[in-house]
Amino acid sequence: MAQKKAKVSVRGYFKDLKGWFGLMKQRKAWIEAGDPNIDMSDHAAELARELHPGLVKAKIVSIKDETPSTKTFTFSPMEGYQLPWFYAGQHISVKFNIDGRWVTRPFSISSCPQDTEKGFLQITLRLKPSGYVTPWIWENWKEGTEVLFDGAFGEGYWSSIRDTKHVVGIAGGSGITAFRSIALDMATSNRPRKFTILYGSRKEDDIIFFDELKRMARASEGALEVIPILSEPKEDWTGETGFISAELIRKLVPDWNKVSYFVSGPQAMYDYLDGEFEKLGIRKKFIRKEEYGETDDITLSPLYPKGKENETFRITVRFGLDEQTIPAKATDTVVVSLEKAGLAPDTHCRSGACGWCRSLLLSGEIWQRPQSDGVRASDKDYGYFHPCSAYPMSDLVIEVESRL
Repeated sequence: MAQKKAKVSVRGYFKDLKGWFGLMKQRKAWIEAGDPNIDMSDHAAELARELHPGLVKAKIVSIKDETPSTKTFTFSPMEGYQLPWFYAGQHISVKFNIDGRWVTRPFSISSCPQDTEKGFLQITLRLKPSGYVTPWIWENWKEGTEVLFDGAFGEGYWSSIRDTKHVVGIAGGSGITAFRSIALDMATSNRPRKFTILYGSRKEDDIIFFDELKRMARASEGALEVIPILSEPKEDWTGETGFISAELIRKLVPDWNKVSYFVSGPQAMYDYLDGEFEKLGIRKKFIRKEEYGETDDITLSPLYPKGKENETFRITVRFGLDEQTIPAKATDTVVVSLEKAGLAPDTHCRSGACGWCRSLLLSGEIWQRPQSDGVRASDKDYGYFHPCSAYPMSDLVIEVESRL
């Protein structure tokens, strides 16, 4: 192909200089002809405040029983507040004042982003009888109760930059809540193009949103597939049984090696699936995990330092000019010890991932599960750690950056 020659004209020093003086004259004419009333509004900041309103006060407008142990709570914003915009699959951080002490918990949003425009947001919770927060919720949350939360947070949403068009969601128990949000959103957003949910439960009456998910799957024309898998089925159950193993994934997902995986459920399921994904040879870039909160019993971890489980240490906490010393069990995260002492920092994920509770370790020794160590390498170099996933292994001196 013949190349065309480009013609370039250089005006020269004096012509360029003359042009510059002419530009100054033109600028002055533009300024004189302009509107003298300067618009001082910051449109970017206004948009940011609309998208990320910060703390939201809302009231509970309805409570629905989903299963014998699961409820859906619907929030509507109080006057002067607005609900946050979010991606399907994200969570909010709810703030509680229990017996005069502030604590936080991350809860996945089970409604879809379009519902925000309708003025409501939903979370779906399963009662944990041995827990600290859900029994309190079951006892205290009624219609009309005021709730304080902020968000949305988390990386458990679909992105065209990093995820495949076909996504396999693996849910355990109440982990289905985030996937319900994605399934609802798919009807209008077409994100992702295909969503296969492998939903593990113990028994059939433990399956949350079962009828709704089946209706959505039928209406989706193949875009949504929901496969319940029971570990303790009744004799008349005809569906899949057992655990969501590498073998079962190969059986149920024909293109298992060409999809992205989203995981949402209890920590034990995450640990189990790590081994199954390794058997399948799935690279970590194709696995996205919803934050599951704190570990129920850290002593069950094979990596937890033996002989420390019955020890109690002292943490000296510095916040600005204030300094207090508090007791801390070796089996409680630093955040839990701070909350028990009424010194709760603001936390969002409680899984070591987001870094919102980031604090400075001035002296002492801590331990973290490798799976919950989301501290950046540069932060580690300067002594920072995430109190929500760190356990004291000696007396500590720490500097806390944020407080509720």
